[in-house]
Order: sequence, then C-alpha cells, then structure tokens
Amino acid sequence: MGAPIVAGGGPGGVPDGGATGTSAVTVRVFNNSMIPGLAARAANELRQRGWNVVDVGNYPYGVIPESTVYFRPGTEEEGAARALSAQLGVRASPRFEGIENASPGLIVIATSDWGANTD
Repeated sequence: MGAPIVAGGGPGGVPDGGATGTSAVTVRVFNNSMIPGLAARAANELRQRGWNVVDVGNYPYGVIPESTVYFRPGTEEEGAARALSAQLGVRASPRFEGIENASPGLIVIATSDWGANTD
C-alpha cells in the first residue's frame, strides 16, 4: 500500500456551509470496491452534507477492509474526521503508510459497505 493515491479528476465542489467546520477541511473521496461510481456517489453525499469535496477517484493500491475517513493526527483534520465518521457511521483512523504524506485534508476511502450505517 505504499503507492500514491490516483485521482479520477472529478470537479471539486464548494459547499454552502453545512455543519460547523465542514467547509474548512478539504475532502478527497476514493473508491476501493468493485462498485462503479461509488466514489462519485459518496462525494455527492458529502457535498450535500456541506463537506468541501475537492477530488474523486480510485484507490487501487490494496484492499481497505471498511469505509474509513483518514486524517493526519494532531491537526484540525482529526476532529473533522471524527465528525464526518459520526455522520456516516464509518471509521475514522490516522493515515496509514502510503497516504500519510498525501496532500492535507481528509481522505475518505469508500468500500462495498458504504452507506450501511448512514444516519
């Protein structure tokens, strides 16, 4: 899982505010499933909730066991990741080797369980 993230080149969206602090942290959404269009669907859900999604693509560098919001520990991302994970019913976890040096912001990797626990 040491390869960089490959972006799919989707247009970024700027939310209209949404929950407190959601637009302050950028979010990149990646599909790690065999479900076509999952990252785009997830990104649209996040935008509707007020999150600033700036990139959509695929994460083909290994299997992620469950949909997760990744953050850089000790940054504003940590609180935002926990808020987003609570909204979506997914895990929040520190970035792992292979994405730890990616651009700032949250990284959401959606898997086949996406939407199973959404409030």
